[in-house]
Amino acid sequence: MRSGARGVVAVLLRDNAKASKVLEALRRLNIQALWVTAPEEIPLTVKVVVVSKEEGLTPPSRLKTLYLEDHFSPECIALQAASSLGPNRPPTSLDVAIDPGRRLGVAYVVDGYVVKTKTYPSIETFEVECRMVVECLGKSRRLSFYIGYRPQALTHELVAKLKKHYSTATILVLPDDGTGPEFKGMSPDEESALKIYFKATSENI
Repeated sequence: MRSGARGVVAVLLRDNAKASKVLEALRRLNIQALWVTAPEEIPLTVKVVVVSKEEGLTPPSRLKTLYLEDHFSPECIALQAASSLGPNRPPTSLDVAIDPGRRLGVAYVVDGYVVKTKTYPSIETFEVECRMVVECLGKSRRLSFYIGYRPQALTHELVAKLKKHYSTATILVLPDDGTGPEFKGMSPDEESALKIYFKATSENI
């Protein structure tokens, strides 16, 4: 399981404004991205390409192609690109691991592949972005939330809100003892969220 930072995404768009928004969204996920205006400019290192149906450009058939018009925002198409950089698997799961605390560390894992980690200043800011991620990536996937049990009051509040918004999702609270593999290049809160995810999956919960 690796982050979506591995792999290159090409943005094949002639519209400068649209291309800039998609590139910014990709780079916020630490995805290496480049802008091209013709299919022949796409290097062999590219795995995924973003195009527009309106512009009518045809990328090489070897690439995973994402169409701008099929996604409701640049952030959504960036998340789809991140998930497409992972192993070629059928869509099965969207797991959201959460480390509660003064700030929330969160890891979003699609089909066993980490597409995004982030630290949120409050439950409310997490709720807004989580809804976007679930709307973008949750179709045809089983949705699960894994939550570290600390502090008690915040954990209960979080569980109550998730049950309200995601009535069919699996919501599990796990002891958060801080043990697990080490991760570089992320905040301690995000690292704790990934450890919670690994704890849940390693115990086959």
